[in-house]
Amino acid sequence: MGIEWFRDLSITILGFVASGVLIFAAVLMYRLYRNVKSTLALVKATAKIIHDTASLIQGGLKPLLNIMALIQGLSGGLQGITKMFQKENNEGEKNNE
Repeated sequence: MGIEWFRDLSITILGFVASGVLIFAAVLMYRLYRNVKSTLALVKATAKIIHDTASLIQGGLKPLLNIMALIQGLSGGLQGITKMFQKENNEGEKNNE
């Protein structure tokens, strides 16, 4: 057995090992691709739900928010007027004493 035989043997072993490593890496990459693909699908579905919810809040509740703001403003105005008259009444009662 000459050095050529060991050279050929080492090249053959290197070829088998390299093929095994490439197959193993390909299987790992495919599994990673499937996991990422399913995760991206879930993220897309979640983003769509969030978008739909935000659209509903913006489009559906915006008129309700305007009405609530109007009611709150009127309520605050009435409270201010009530306090103004109560102060006058309280001042008038103090003057009568």
